[in-house]
Amino acid sequence: MSRMVEIEKRLSMVMEKHRHIVYLVTEDRAILQSVFTQMADTIKGILQNSVDGRIGKILQTANRDALFRVAVTNGVLVDAYEILPLKEQQYIPERILHREESTEREKVNFQTYPAFFLLNDFHIIRESTAAHFLKQFLSAAEREEQEYKRFILLFLISPILKLPEGFENEMEVIDVPEMDEEDIREYLLAEAGKEYTKEKGTIYQKKAEIDIIDQKRIQEAVRDFKGISNRGIQEITADLQAEFGSFFGRSKDKSGAEENLNRIRKARKRKVVELKKEEAKRDSTVTMKEPGSYVAGMEGLLSWIDEIKEEFLDLEKAKQFGNEPPKGVLLTGVPGSGKTQAAKKAAELMGGIEGNVPLVQFRMDNLLGGLVGDSEANFKRCRKRIEALAPCIVLIDEIEKTFDQNSEKGSNDVKMNILTALLDWMQENKKQIFFFATSNSVANLRPELLRDGRFDMRFCVFMPTYQELVQIFELHMKEAQNRANGKLYGEFDYQESAQIFLKQITAYAKEQKKYLFYTGANVVNLITLTNRSLKRRMEQENRSGAILQREFQRELFRTATGGYSQPYGITNSRDIVAFWLKALENQYTNAGCLDLFPFAAYDRETGKFRKEDLPKRTNEYDEYLFQCISYEIEKERKAEDFA
Repeated sequence: MSRMVEIEKRLSMVMEKHRHIVYLVTEDRAILQSVFTQMADTIKGILQNSVDGRIGKILQTANRDALFRVAVTNGVLVDAYEILPLKEQQYIPERILHREESTEREKVNFQTYPAFFLLNDFHIIRESTAAHFLKQFLSAAEREEQEYKRFILLFLISPILKLPEGFENEMEVIDVPEMDEEDIREYLLAEAGKEYTKEKGTIYQKKAEIDIIDQKRIQEAVRDFKGISNRGIQEITADLQAEFGSFFGRSKDKSGAEENLNRIRKARKRKVVELKKEEAKRDSTVTMKEPGSYVAGMEGLLSWIDEIKEEFLDLEKAKQFGNEPPKGVLLTGVPGSGKTQAAKKAAELMGGIEGNVPLVQFRMDNLLGGLVGDSEANFKRCRKRIEALAPCIVLIDEIEKTFDQNSEKGSNDVKMNILTALLDWMQENKKQIFFFATSNSVANLRPELLRDGRFDMRFCVFMPTYQELVQIFELHMKEAQNRANGKLYGEFDYQESAQIFLKQITAYAKEQKKYLFYTGANVVNLITLTNRSLKRRMEQENRSGAILQREFQRELFRTATGGYSQPYGITNSRDIVAFWLKALENQYTNAGCLDLFPFAAYDRETGKFRKEDLPKRTNEYDEYLFQCISYEIEKERKAEDFA
């Protein structure tokens, strides 16, 4: 199994290196059972120098699946918490520390002494106690090896690496990856063999002879189980076997087989989703998010996602053209422009019909720990968890807030370590992990994130155009209607309502000489305020029923012009200009369907747009938006020249 290859390689050399401690960094507390099963020959080789006599013979002849149980039953593998009282001055079992009290027979026949010690959750032991314990154990282990030619081994297991200073070179530290597809398949094939054994009444061990149809069904289960722990897979598998007699749906019974298979599939997927959500609640740095079915605008971005998804999902397709799998995208846009929703839509596109590409939000802000080294350890743990989910999309929302160029020196050192680790991960990543990073600002992004090779593409979301705003209005009015069970609005043409409003507000803005330009978040807030205002009015008039289009239209315009709603264009016009100029400088690509301000049409020498290279503007809103923002861009350029 792939996750065990490195462990076996390192474990086979501990005797040669005289290393008596193996530190397994993993969240899987039951990892040692898998080690004993998958590396039975290596474990037995170590035991030849540790256990003799009758018990030694039992261990050497034990079946690999029973080796762990036999070792525990006969006291060869012991839980250090149970027999090593972690108090000052007393750590090692008396029968090891005080051999002079043992008989000559016991000195020769050491079968009653433990060979392996297991200490789970080593990171919770305070440093002084841990240091004293390790020192005592190493002293005893060296004595055992030198005086009695006996090799003893301590397994430390912990989700994070936490060592007292000075012991780094005294042990084998193995950072255990999460179970990947090959690991899960190996385990499920073994479980399928047990189902065959139960069915046939004889021990079934030839995995290669499992029915071809069943192998396909097992592979389907492998895909479902990706990204959850070994223990989680065991629990769900056992639940399905108890409920249906099989975790994958054996093809032995043809009558009703397809119906039973579908029940198992649904139950398995449901249990996996429930477990992932439960595990996500316990980890503040990783959150599973639901893919989204709709986002207004973003046609440029989504078209590109649609183009590269085949290379992402099928590595062979990428290799045909000499490419590596797509690494990711950086989407920068003005606040409230729907960047996070775009990530959800990308996950839906990538996942296809099966929806087997999860969207994982990597909470970079929650990585930062209070103690030295905690942040880096959190990052390593989260990286392993995410890699186990591949293929997946990793959302890093508002990345500039974590890696701000203006961070204070103290916290910035830790953040730079995390940034370096993130960039190394992106650079070295050979798994199907697609990083989807969003940012509200180009100016605050560190230059390391903007270099070529970090992301496949850099897209920017500027102020929504007329057509995009119509789509946004329609989307959120439908959502409001659905939340009200279809009883909020009467006969309504959402598109027409949006078009009328944009025409009215543009005329008003030109008359008042105001920059009344909206983002998606502004539209949502405007609709909400309008609905609340109408609710109050209807209650005052003691009137019930659905809202009519004409009264909604009047209230929408009144709310927009009454100072209750503050669109982004009027409050942040300078930010809009600064954003566009920085996006121009860093060669972003427009994510929307219509680029009113194409970088290619901007003459850097004159600071003006070339009219012949501009797209045709077919409505008053887009025309006024272009006039105002292009004027501000030219004004900003003149101010820079003057400075």
